[in-house]
Amino acid sequence: MAKKSESKLTKYEVLRKSSPLAGTLPNTRRFSKRSLYEFLDRYKKVIAKPASGLGGAGVILVTGRSHSKYRVQRGANRRTTHGKKETYRYLRKNIKSSYLVQRGISLARISGSPFDVRVMVQRKLGDAWVVTGMLAKVAGRGYIITNVKRSGGSVLPLATAIRRSTIKGASGAAIMARLRRVALLAAHRLAGYYTKQRVFGLDMGIDSSGKVWIIEANLRPDITLFLKLADKTMYHTIVNYRK
Repeated sequence: MAKKSESKLTKYEVLRKSSPLAGTLPNTRRFSKRSLYEFLDRYKKVIAKPASGLGGAGVILVTGRSHSKYRVQRGANRRTTHGKKETYRYLRKNIKSSYLVQRGISLARISGSPFDVRVMVQRKLGDAWVVTGMLAKVAGRGYIITNVKRSGGSVLPLATAIRRSTIKGASGAAIMARLRRVALLAAHRLAGYYTKQRVFGLDMGIDSSGKVWIIEANLRPDITLFLKLADKTMYHTIVNYRK
């Protein structure tokens, strides 16, 4: 039997076919001159990222400025490009593998740094999907990616992160309930394609208005993030579900 594709685009396409989830997914396409130009015209922020790969490696953020200028950020490095053509040439020069373009979400921030949410969804054989853990990953100072190792970032209990963040107009309890609901819908949808999968680690974003987004789904999520929290309860729950 053919191996199922684990590319980020495949997972996006599987999720996008679910009408309740479609509005939570930032528009994503294969990287090309045409798709980049279209995204730069439509969105203030555009992410270019590897179609496969882990840990935030190779993620580039392009932000539109005034007068056809763009700010391009890789890691903590920033530069300004002039016009879409120069932006495309710069990206093309720095892209060594298959890439995607994705609408950039203006993630909520804590002390100026963006954060996203890791949501663990698991099931035991024959049982229902359950959310077993949620935490916030805060980008290191000056970075756009929230990968803790790569950006020198940190983790926080989710309720603490929401309380300290720039989110307005939605309570922490309502946002956490929304994250759970969307994560469970996503796990059900993905399990229809990845039929042997018993765990998904969803990277989810929250914007400043409290809207939740699915950034990407991981089939082999790193659970050691949960060991970094002072309270190890979620870590033990996750480990128990793997048995």
